[in-house]
Amino acid sequence: MVMSKSLLLESYLLLSGDGQRQLQQLPDYTSPPLEDALKTTPEVFRSDDVIQLARDLDAAGNCTVDGNRCHIPFEPPLDEFEAPSRVGVVFYNGGLVDPRGYSPLAMLLNERYGIPVVIPIFASDLAFKFGTCDSGRLDFAKAEFPEVEKWILAGHSFGGVAAMVDMWARWNAKDESAAGLALLAADVQQGLGCGETDFSGSGLPMAQVLAANDGILNSTRVALNSAFKSNATFDMEIYGANHASFGTYDSSRRFELFGQVDGEALVSDSMVRDLAGGAIASVAIRTGVPLATRKESAPDEDSSEAEESSGFTCLKHGGPLVTFTLLSWNLVAFTVWN
Repeated sequence: MVMSKSLLLESYLLLSGDGQRQLQQLPDYTSPPLEDALKTTPEVFRSDDVIQLARDLDAAGNCTVDGNRCHIPFEPPLDEFEAPSRVGVVFYNGGLVDPRGYSPLAMLLNERYGIPVVIPIFASDLAFKFGTCDSGRLDFAKAEFPEVEKWILAGHSFGGVAAMVDMWARWNAKDESAAGLALLAADVQQGLGCGETDFSGSGLPMAQVLAANDGILNSTRVALNSAFKSNATFDMEIYGANHASFGTYDSSRRFELFGQVDGEALVSDSMVRDLAGGAIASVAIRTGVPLATRKESAPDEDSSEAEESSGFTCLKHGGPLVTFTLLSWNLVAFTVWN
């Protein structure tokens, strides 16, 4: 199904809660990645031309398993792990956000947990097309990392909608490789043209991470839609985080173009990534297959500090050390050391 950019943008505005706002002209816009995001992006994908080619291929319906898969693969540093992870993550970008804006989170999942990650590239940087109930991007990820047995579908904001829709399709198709769902500043929505989406009795490993200062996400809708979350959902709210904290992109023009007024971010994006990455890992460890095993090495006083705590590896990269303690599958305590 190929849609015009106009219809894609209208779908985004409707589902993001801005559907009542009448735009005189639909903008040709996407929030660009910040420099730190590009530094953590695989080198070939740092080129805007490479990203645009993938967008154009997706718009024409020409992304394929055996050709250009139209995604950014992030492979863990294999020399740091004894055995590769059997769990991977497909991460769907937020609406009108360059997918490279999530490279730092993908890199964190690579380096901290040994989890391979794929970030799809979509036409117009919109991961969901209304009425398209399976993007097929999980199949592309399987081809990229054939050793992975179970996949977590995760996404931020509008990308969370895409992840949720794809998971619902795979769940109903009894595709056991689709094994978990992680929603960052997103909720399980209805009325997407894919039937009633209800994970409430599924037992599907799931996480929902919200930002206390989120000025974009409709909190009333989130509360109403909580009934549709899995009965195996790990819930986290990050105090001091706003909607954009989950990515590493320039959100400065979103008020001008879409009237979006985000709350104030009072904590660093790196701290939010630590917590969001831990939440995604909490889903991964419940899939029933092993994560990567890190090689043992002698402590190095000049290297990053590390601490193991009940399955979570917590590192200090020149900033606060965030220590996760897994109390049970749905309860995690964390301590921030400055």
